[in-house]
Amino acid sequence: MTLIEVFIAVVILSTGLVVLLTAASRCLAVMKSAKNYQTAQWTLNKGDLDYPIVPTNDVKQLEVSPVEYPGGFTFSRVVEDDEDKDTLYVMRTKVSWSDHSHEMSEEVVRYVLELPKQP
Repeated sequence: MTLIEVFIAVVILSTGLVVLLTAASRCLAVMKSAKNYQTAQWTLNKGDLDYPIVPTNDVKQLEVSPVEYPGGFTFSRVVEDDEDKDTLYVMRTKVSWSDHSHEMSEEVVRYVLELPKQP
């Protein structure tokens, strides 16, 4: 009987340890993901400071080719025509990074109005 009790205790203890290690591993993954999103937000703000959105007669001047920031984060900005073909444009600002062989990204969409041409 004692051997069976010890065996059951070892199985229960092993199961508990596996559950704890799995939970700790997932907590670390969530913390790393949160850190990446915070760094992505910092990169987005830093990119907006380095390449400000200023009033212009040519909205294509607001575009930014991909720029590398520390930690493997990339900032870029693209200006696209709106469907109405008026002076309203869609500006997409994107931060992308790699996370364990997954390409991650965050995107902010804004609308910009092209100023009338001055003679």
